[in-house]
Amino acid sequence: MNAAPSKYTESRQAAPARRGAAVLIAVGLLAEFLCASPARAEGLEGRFEVRSADLELKDGVYHLNARIELPVGDAVRRGLAEGVPLSIELDIDIERVRQLLPNSRVAELTQRYHLQYNAVSARFILRNDNSGQQESLGTIEAALEQLSEIHGLPVLDKSLIAADRRYEANVRAKVDYGSVPFSLRVLMFWVNEWHRESDWYTWTLQP
Repeated sequence: MNAAPSKYTESRQAAPARRGAAVLIAVGLLAEFLCASPARAEGLEGRFEVRSADLELKDGVYHLNARIELPVGDAVRRGLAEGVPLSIELDIDIERVRQLLPNSRVAELTQRYHLQYNAVSARFILRNDNSGQQESLGTIEAALEQLSEIHGLPVLDKSLIAADRRYEANVRAKVDYGSVPFSLRVLMFWVNEWHRESDWYTWTLQP
């Protein structure tokens, strides 16, 4: 007469079954998301770019106004709602144009903005990492709109440029999504556009 299997033997036999079930669930989830519309498999839907930019002189300082095209897809929206941080970095470069020599840099600045959902307040917090200033926004649409618009960012003192010279201003944007929580990795590992960089937007600055 055979002895009854021990609890240890039963647990060892059950482990592969549990792993198999977990794999089937993961495969099923993957199939479901991959069969959805192609737009859901992209972090950003469309072209990420600086659409417009200008420098406005106010009180002896040039301030940057810029519009960023940030075509956020469903996957990123879901990640933001789950607490995944989103950051925008602006590189600003001002150069004096020279005829026979390479352009001479007059000013260089990197500005960072950080957007993240706060589950306690149920608000989206947009922080200027350079100044530490924060804004609290109630919806993801309002937060993304605010993140896309740059108004009155001081970048250059008027005393640094000469009226009889020609200058070029250059702005580039970078988008970065923070680390995805473990609970979302199974559902979001296929999003392959977590880091993007725009082309330079260039225009002439007339003192």
